[in-house]
Amino acid sequence: MRLLRAVGAAATFTLLAACSDVPTAPVASPTVFPSPVIYPTRPAVVTNTPAPAATPLGYDGRWRALTPAIEYTLLQGRSNGFDELLIVARVDLRRAVLRVLYDPQAPRRARDWQLAAGADLVINGGFFDETHRATGLLIADGQAFGRSYRGFGGMFALRDGRPSLQWLRTHPYRFDPAIEQAVQSFPMLVVNAQRVEGITDNGQRNRRSFVALDRAGAVLLGVTQMAQWTLTDLADFLVASPELRVVHALNLDGGGSSGLWLAGDLGGISMDSFEPVPAVIAIFSR
Repeated sequence: MRLLRAVGAAATFTLLAACSDVPTAPVASPTVFPSPVIYPTRPAVVTNTPAPAATPLGYDGRWRALTPAIEYTLLQGRSNGFDELLIVARVDLRRAVLRVLYDPQAPRRARDWQLAAGADLVINGGFFDETHRATGLLIADGQAFGRSYRGFGGMFALRDGRPSLQWLRTHPYRFDPAIEQAVQSFPMLVVNAQRVEGITDNGQRNRRSFVALDRAGAVLLGVTQMAQWTLTDLADFLVASPELRVVHALNLDGGGSSGLWLAGDLGGISMDSFEPVPAVIAIFSR
């Protein structure tokens, strides 16, 4: 899903969560890239009737080990009157390698990214334009692409191997050679365990993807499966969930781009993206 479709302890920043986190001006594009355009979202099949109250088999909130570095859980969540099903992976980067993979010339669906890279897990990255270029800053194996958002959004990054999530509204990006991998997206959903106020989602319900940090500093990568939640619904759930214990969370591209795929030999449940995406966050065993 392209730009604006969803607009709908290791963290090292002290952040404030009192302001809206939506673009107040057109998103800056890289000098060599065309200006981003708005593409229509693939229609989501959404009903106004909340999902059945019975918990689907396996969606019990228990953490299950897939590798020494990756655990995952299946959750049935309820937020503001709507039920959702979530797949969430918890990654210990002391035992895994995280890389951002980027190829605007050959975008792929989440499953195809996982197969091509041989990763244990992949999740889609941030927003992109009609030429499949990232609309914000992206750093893959130390190589930077695009330009940073200004005044809105957030950045998930690895600095000297340690994960961080910063709110660009309060902590603008500054060049740092220690950053090895980074993805920018928007909006920030959770800062200091509080929902960011003023999230603008226009009531749109769709599939969602997110990256978060928990209280122990682990990386959380998650997707929703039923296209029932707004961004506000997702943020409220992340704050309230006792299973996830979220401190900071950033929305990734959603809708048709939303996908989380696990290697087949790991077991577990995956969700492929409907559409090819140019960038993913990938997890590999050490």
